[in-house]
Order: sequence, then C-alpha cells, then structure tokens
Amino acid sequence: MSQLRVGVIVAAALTVALAGCSSDADEPAGLETTAPPTAEPTSGDDAAAVEQVYADYWDAVITSENGPDPNPALFDGIATGGVVEEQLARVQNMVDEQQQRIGEPEIGEVQVTVDGDEATAEACVDQRPWGVVVQEQTQPPLEIEPGPIGVRLERDGDGWVIVARIPVAEAQLTC
Repeated sequence: MSQLRVGVIVAAALTVALAGCSSDADEPAGLETTAPPTAEPTSGDDAAAVEQVYADYWDAVITSENGPDPNPALFDGIATGGVVEEQLARVQNMVDEQQQRIGEPEIGEVQVTVDGDEATAEACVDQRPWGVVVQEQTQPPLEIEPGPIGVRLERDGDGWVIVARIPVAEAQLTC
C-alpha cells in the first residue's frame, strides 16, 4: 500500500475519532448518531432468553400433563434428548393410568446463570396448586413442599435449548 494511501486512511481515522469527541452542538441539524448493532448478544440478553426458554419449558410441561398429551412437538425448540424423553414417558404413564393434572404449579423467581455457551435456570416450584385427577376423580392436593427445579441449557444457534434437568441434590437454589 502506498504511503499516500496510508496517510489518507490515517487522516480519515483521526477525523472520525476527533468528530466522535465533539459535542452535539457541532453536529449538523437533523443528524442522529446511533450505536452500531452488536454481533454478539449481551449477557443480559442471554439471561432473558434463557429465562424465556425456562418459561416455555414449563408451559410445555403443564400442557403435556394437563392434557395429558405425550406429543414431543410441545417441546420443539425448547428441550431436547433425555429431557423430552423423560417427560413424554411420564405423560404416557399418566395416560396409561388415566391420570391428568389440572391447574398449574406456582413458579418462583427464576435464577439464571450464563457461562459462555452454557447456562442454568432454576426456580422454586410449588406443585401443591397443580391438582391431580385419577380416573376422573380429583385427588387431594399434593403434600409436596416447594422445591428447586432446574435445567441446564446450551446455546443453539441464536437461541438456547434445555439439554438436561438438574437433580434436586445439585440445585444451587434453596427454597
């Protein structure tokens, strides 16, 4: 590259840098400055996305057990592998035993941790308001104390997908 061309590039860069330090009063009327879009989502964006996937997961679990509906499509884009298989097996057992859930659990504040392309989401879940019907007979409320229910997620393209449930003994959250 010629010295003249390098000099022009350096001068242009200095002009841009100095213009960035000027006050808004120096800007011509009608011009707006905006920050360039970021290529990577911020950790706040990741945390919000993980929290949304956790909420979507609970919507799918509630729908599957209230149906009961052992349809894997309920979990498309939300969870994968053993997480889906485990839930579908649970729901199929409910179908076989003529059981279903009614209502929904109370899900507390979601605690999210993001570490690169891996994340966890945990919340205290109270299943007592989530009723059980067996052979068309409503059962007394469950006597299960609220407890932590957590999942592990991995980045999947631009989003997140649940890849495992966190065993209660390994939960970081205390209810």
